[in-house]
Parts: sequence; C-alpha cells; structure tokens
Amino acid sequence: MTDNRVDILDDTTVEVLDQCYGPRADGRCPRAGWNGAVACAGRRIAPTEAGAEYWLMWVPPGSQHCPLAWNLESVGY
Repeated sequence: MTDNRVDILDDTTVEVLDQCYGPRADGRCPRAGWNGAVACAGRRIAPTEAGAEYWLMWVPPGSQHCPLAWNLESVGY
C-alpha cells in the first residue's frame, strides 16, 4: 500500500500542521474551503510519495488548485 499523504507545514518551523491525501481523480481538492481555496493554500507541503520537485513547495495563498495536480513540466519546473 502506498502512502499518498501530504504534510502541510508551518513556513517558519516546518512543523506539520495538517495532512491531506492529495487531489481527487478529477484533480480537485477534496478539502477546499467555502471560497474554493485548497487546505494547503499559503503553506509549504511535503508529499510522501511525490517527486523531489514537490518537497517543501510553497502553495500561494488563496490557491484553488491542488499542487499535486499542477503540471510542473509545462512551466519549466
């Protein structure tokens, strides 16, 4: 069994504040708030099963898209 957990981190202490399990099959966040913002918006993330390009990735405040659904190759990352 794989662990698709994503740790949501504090920017200063890098302490785990919360966890989620990434996007649904359609790429949308299952924990989006009333305004559509993903649970990790404004925080850094540390996915346990994603590639190194996602380690400590900062998710912009108000982001409405799960960063694990982003196509990083299309932006040259």
